Amino acid sequence: MIDNPTPQQRMEEMDQLYMADLFHEHCTDRANEIAKEFNLLPEFYEDFAEYYADVCRESDDGYSLTYSKDLIEDWWDEYGDDYDDYSSPYEHEFNKKLN
Repeated sequence: MIDNPTPQQRMEEMDQLYMADLFHEHCTDRANEIAKEFNLLPEFYEDFAEYYADVCRESDDGYSLTYSKDLIEDWWDEYGDDYDDYSSPYEHEFNKKLN
């Protein structure tokens, strides 16, 4: 016998997906604000936003994490080796992509 979800179950599932999308969107917006404020190179915004969203999901504080440069530093410490062409994640004239 096929066990089809009830309309109520389907609506609850859709609500959960919608809330998850809103949470992810909010985390991405917040991460981009942090990235801009602390001069993160634009090419890193998307990767940092994914990291930030993951941290928010795992945190008891949710997306009310401290708004600080430490979040970028933690991300770079964990993933900076993946970006061999860069000495730093920040915009500085002396920090151009190494050739």
